[in-house]
Amino acid sequence: MWPSTRTDAPVPLKLPFKAGLLASALLLSGCPEVPETMLLSDGFAPMTAECLHPSVNGSQPLPSTFSLLTWNIYKQQGDWQTELNRWVGDSNLLLLQEARSSEELHHWLQQRHYHWFQVAAFNWEQKANGVLTASTGQASRVCGQRIREPATRIPKSLLFSYYSLEGASQQLLVVNLHAVNFSLRGRTYQEQLDRISGFIENYGGPVIVAGDFNRWNPRRERLLRLWAGREQLSEAVPTPDHRTRFIGYPLDAVFYRGLTLEQAQSMRSEASDHGPLKVSFRVKGSDTPQAGGGKANPLE
Repeated sequence: MWPSTRTDAPVPLKLPFKAGLLASALLLSGCPEVPETMLLSDGFAPMTAECLHPSVNGSQPLPSTFSLLTWNIYKQQGDWQTELNRWVGDSNLLLLQEARSSEELHHWLQQRHYHWFQVAAFNWEQKANGVLTASTGQASRVCGQRIREPATRIPKSLLFSYYSLEGASQQLLVVNLHAVNFSLRGRTYQEQLDRISGFIENYGGPVIVAGDFNRWNPRRERLLRLWAGREQLSEAVPTPDHRTRFIGYPLDAVFYRGLTLEQAQSMRSEASDHGPLKVSFRVKGSDTPQAGGGKANPLE
């Protein structure tokens, strides 16, 4: 079920310096710390290891046609539950950025019967913050990574998850990304993309890379397009496109390969400075295509 796109809600503008102000506030108010723990989960004790094999073969596979919702949830500062309830529908995958580990969020995920893993990028006020990936089926393997912002030294995070997928001979690799906001001449931004390449460049199965790419200037746009072209990734461009932008560049995105795009939709949010993206895919060669919005941008 796809939510209707709201056209009356304001679109918050995420200026690059807004993230800098927030980082400064974190430094002054709570002194964020990088914990020894790397991964948090609903079914496992906190882990210091970067990688874990929760299930040898995965649990219930994702269906051959499946949907994904990705959203920078802005540390759950707004009315996030109302908006997630409106949008999530039957999403098989939920990718959150700026997720703040809280009882309320964990309870919401449990009610929806999601398995989940989160990277503890940093702790603030005794709560872990970082990307979180939830799924209707258990992942067979997960790996978390941190990368520090050059200026503030507060880490951003990456989460790699592998899932069994009906009709696919190889597992689906899903990458949840929160990109660094500031980097000198794009070096750290490129490093983060290169880390993703380390997982996907020689991977033969279907791949999704999604999240908050923080592409807010021409240099980042160029680096991202060159990288996506090298990795043979297409971008799922929503129709209509309501994504939050800065000087014309959309901050959030979903890239993919080895799948057929069914539908892509973006929604506006009053709970976050980002709106969510909802995208559906099907395994190549499975069933009949469904009518829907969205288009593929090969980024060659």
